[in-house]
Amino acid sequence: KAIQAVPSTVHGMLKFPTEEGIVTIRSSLLIPAECALVDTSSVTPGGKKARPANLTVPLHPNFPDQEVVVRGSLSDKGRTELCSLLKKNLDIFAWQPSDMTGVPRSVAEHRLNVREGCLPVRQKKRGQAPERTKAIQAEVEKLIEAGIMREVYYHD
Repeated sequence: KAIQAVPSTVHGMLKFPTEEGIVTIRSSLLIPAECALVDTSSVTPGGKKARPANLTVPLHPNFPDQEVVVRGSLSDKGRTELCSLLKKNLDIFAWQPSDMTGVPRSVAEHRLNVREGCLPVRQKKRGQAPERTKAIQAEVEKLIEAGIMREVYYHD
């Protein structure tokens, strides 16, 4: 920083200002060529290491489609201990939207911080494919019935 040097590793040079003008120091091409040779010769094309496959385990007998993924790198003993621990504590997890109603609104509630005096702007409706619209509507109805979501009315 004190000499205001500008290095360029791509060009193999260093430039810095002096009283007589800008001085350029160039490296010989021998060193970068040797580095490139050493760098590429030590690399051998190899395949990726094979990772053990992950295991999907359905835990809850009433909800077999909801599965837990257990890493394949876990030992067999660790895998069985983890699965038994999760099965012992099935009541802790929310398996359906109605199980999630225990969170108070003061802890988790979506709010928009809006400056006073600003009028709400209605956004353009974004259309979806018919099958997506049905799936979205079904999910929203589940969340409304469970008390997780509620409709908000804005005065115009």
